[in-house]
Amino acid sequence: MSLQKCYVLLVTLVLSNIGFAQVGIDFYADRTITILVGSGAGGTTDLTGRLIAQHIKKFIPGNPSIIVQNMPGGGSVTMTNHIARSAPRNGTVLGYSLPGIITAQLMEPERAKYDGRELNWIGSALKYTGIISVLHTAPVTTLEGTKHTELFIGSTGRGSPAHQFPAMAQALLGLKFNMITGYESSNDVVLAMERGEVHGQSSSLQYWAISRPDWLTDGRIAHLLYVGPPDSLALPNVPYLHDLVSTEREKALTEFIEIGSNLGWPLFAPPDVPVDRIKDLRVAFSALVVDPDFLDAIENTIRAKVNPSIGNELAEFVNQALNTPDSVLSEAKNILGLDQ
Repeated sequence: MSLQKCYVLLVTLVLSNIGFAQVGIDFYADRTITILVGSGAGGTTDLTGRLIAQHIKKFIPGNPSIIVQNMPGGGSVTMTNHIARSAPRNGTVLGYSLPGIITAQLMEPERAKYDGRELNWIGSALKYTGIISVLHTAPVTTLEGTKHTELFIGSTGRGSPAHQFPAMAQALLGLKFNMITGYESSNDVVLAMERGEVHGQSSSLQYWAISRPDWLTDGRIAHLLYVGPPDSLALPNVPYLHDLVSTEREKALTEFIEIGSNLGWPLFAPPDVPVDRIKDLRVAFSALVVDPDFLDAIENTIRAKVNPSIGNELAEFVNQALNTPDSVLSEAKNILGLDQ
């Protein structure tokens, strides 16, 4: 069945279920939904959150207004704490976060004051392909070269996936990365690369497509290694971390690092929101991710293809991730310097 036919079928099913839709119309008609984006303006999280807000409203019974507000801080932990503890529990305030919020709960529970099992997961439209990239002027520009020559890799801090992926790769593969922390954002690391302070950073292909699209095509950067769903990788001949490890211990640590990649950028509601409203939002999200207008908007904005997880599928993944064995967590914290 073609994508267009799937889209038509889903929308028809939603609109034909009059009894179900009436529940949503009664609540969402003449209301406003606020989506809190757990990042600053202009990055992948902000841009995709705004695209979701723009396109999903037509699929929510009652056609509510939707506004987006930025609530940056702590890799979306600040916003997620707010959603879990302070936001109204009626379906009018939703969260949209960076991919690292479940890893943060596992690694830094004193900072992440929420439980992912209690949040109502609506859906994630995109997976995260993390990629370590360096300028073409770096001393070496291949993964093999980094086993012998030191490279300076910039990041915001140890709690960031942009720090954790290269730090884990360094430990598992014997790479000579010198991790430089303290930058405010990925954009600041790019400026540091241009100034010659660092050679590269770990980010996402989506980020490069937004911030420096020409660098992806003119040879300005070289890509050393990636994690995340390989079918979302638009560049050939880049090694995949999971393919380079062999022991059960190494594979478990690699899968831990990929929790954020497979979570992607999720939309979620607070605990205790009425079940019928969560159903409305999940059905709307299901229609969204096959909507040709939304697919085109994502492709044109961040050069990515939608790779969704919705509703119970996303909730089950979160539960599985939160059951990561203590032995894996303990070793990961030691490697990443978060056990101090």
